[in-house]
Amino acid sequence: MMVPKRRYLSYLRERWWMVLLCLALAVILVVGYETVRTPQFNSIAQMYLVNSVRLDPAENFFSDEDQTYFGTQVELLKSDPIQLGAMQKAGIQVPLGEINPYKIDVAQPLKTSILVLEATGPDPDVTQHYLQYLVDGYLAYKKATHISTSQDVLDSLRDELSSRAAELQAEEDRLADFQRSNNVAVLEEESKSAGEYLSQLNLQLSQFNLEARLLRDEIDSETAQTAERATSTNGVHAGASAKAGASGSNAMSLATLTLPPPTTNAVEAATDASLNATRVQLAQLLANPEETIRYVGQESYDKQVAHLQETIGILADQDRSERAAMLTDLENRITAVQAAIPPLEAKVREDNDRLVRNETLKLNVAREQGYYDHLLGTLQSVDLNKNVQQEGISVLQAATAPQPEKRHLPIRIALAVIFGLFMGLGIVYIWYMLDDRFVSFHDITDQFGETLLGLVPQIKVPRRQPAQALLAEVDPRVAYLESYRHLRSALLLSGTESRSQILLVTSSTSGEGKTTVAANLARLLARSGLRVALVDADDQGGGLQQLMGQKNQPGVLDYLRGSNGMDQVIYPTGCEGLFFMPAGTHNAQSEGLFLRPKLAELLSLLRQNYDFVILDGPPVLASDDAAMLVPHADTVVLITRPFFTRSRHVRQALDMLYQRKARNVNIIMNRARPDDLAGHQDMRGFTPRKALAKVS
Repeated sequence: MMVPKRRYLSYLRERWWMVLLCLALAVILVVGYETVRTPQFNSIAQMYLVNSVRLDPAENFFSDEDQTYFGTQVELLKSDPIQLGAMQKAGIQVPLGEINPYKIDVAQPLKTSILVLEATGPDPDVTQHYLQYLVDGYLAYKKATHISTSQDVLDSLRDELSSRAAELQAEEDRLADFQRSNNVAVLEEESKSAGEYLSQLNLQLSQFNLEARLLRDEIDSETAQTAERATSTNGVHAGASAKAGASGSNAMSLATLTLPPPTTNAVEAATDASLNATRVQLAQLLANPEETIRYVGQESYDKQVAHLQETIGILADQDRSERAAMLTDLENRITAVQAAIPPLEAKVREDNDRLVRNETLKLNVAREQGYYDHLLGTLQSVDLNKNVQQEGISVLQAATAPQPEKRHLPIRIALAVIFGLFMGLGIVYIWYMLDDRFVSFHDITDQFGETLLGLVPQIKVPRRQPAQALLAEVDPRVAYLESYRHLRSALLLSGTESRSQILLVTSSTSGEGKTTVAANLARLLARSGLRVALVDADDQGGGLQQLMGQKNQPGVLDYLRGSNGMDQVIYPTGCEGLFFMPAGTHNAQSEGLFLRPKLAELLSLLRQNYDFVILDGPPVLASDDAAMLVPHADTVVLITRPFFTRSRHVRQALDMLYQRKARNVNIIMNRARPDDLAGHQDMRGFTPRKALAKVS
């Protein structure tokens, strides 16, 4: 597969016949098939089915269960037993090994409850009868199936009803046993009362905990205040030296002593009142000690202070004892309440469990009663002549009169044309992808770096008159003539330092037109006033001798063999300035002649006596003689041909040429298409007429 880009449209224009062949083949097959095939007739019937297996009417109609049901009915209509029975009644006999010509198609349109049956066959009456017998056979099969299964279903219902009755009786017995040992009304009242009492206990426990925490806080606060007052009183009583410093403490003590602690009962309130009054008196004495001492004396003052302090201590101890007793009582109460709560909680849970058990038994009885009532109603509605939960089956339309099948020949021909077109394009594309032959000059420029010297257009030449491929004096084939003028201009105006004098024209394989290109180049160069020697160096081909009209004359091989001189192997032609040297005669001594020094001597004489020497060499891959000529040539021209020359052959030929030290290798595309000629000329930037003007 070739890697460079190639023009698919050019390949398609070359292989257009493949697309046309596919189109014609597809149309012929369709028309032929429609012509020879036996006419077919259609008969249609419709059936209405209702799936009654579903017990819940609110269930979605088109559920998975319904789809399975209708799919089963379709396959049942297509089954062999029913179809064989209908075929026997209709008189259809199919020989062993042959295909049944009568077809049955069953469809469910748009997920409805209607089944559409269509029979197709070559005989109209047989087709209609076959479809009707098929419908009748299906209905008979369903009826027989219903009758055979009804008794089994009834027995199953009776067994299930008996089982449900036993379960219902068992559940009712369990409920009665439970209610005999448990008064539900009493349980409900007890549960309610126990719950309310449990709530009260929890509330009381919270209150006791709060009071106990407050008492602890009061005791801790009183202890701290007592210590603070003792410190303040000692400081005042120490002497006048500390009066100034104790004034702030006395003021704080006074403020503190005037705040009564919270009380919880009458005894504690009385004690708190006495304690506060004593503290106030002590505070008054401590507030102005100098004046009190001046009136009552130091001794009396000290006694009063000591008495008050002693009284305060006694009252404080009494208050603390009362508070400690209260705290102990609260703690005892908390312990008692905490001990009473767990049994009460257990009682409440037990009552609740019994009530839940009662409700569960009631629900079990109700559920079993519902199952029992449903089965009893179903059993009571059963008729032995009908199927339990019978399916609704009806024939909406009997088998219709057969109608000829519509062939839609124009549509089928149009589809055949489209199919043939795409098939032809696909085949050409696959052919294009797998074919490594050149399609256009873009393949050469994309894959190889050698110069594309020019393109020679394709012309029509009869096989028996190959000389018509040569350029005439006045040639009417303008494009053909201009292409060779273009090649002549490219050779004469090459950018090399010295003009190429010896030109080797070769190809990768035979059949690419190298001989014609070499002969026309030689003729055109001779008409330009140059002396040109055209040498047939392809001793195996013989095409140039046939083209020039000369055969069996001494030539190159005779000179290299030494049997003829230079003047004896070159001949003038009908074109002025053009001389022709044939390949010569073959004998047993022809092997290895191109390896002799005489070849270099011959080419040297030709270089001296002629302006151009054109060598028509053998194909590179077909003969090793081409490799012997390469070192003596100034320019090598490799001829290619679209849709003939393969890329891998050209690559191999170029490798062999470069291995033989080829100089100035160029490529010419022979038999090029018109679009390639126009594109190549536009790409190069000048036309053959401009090149011809430069030569002139």
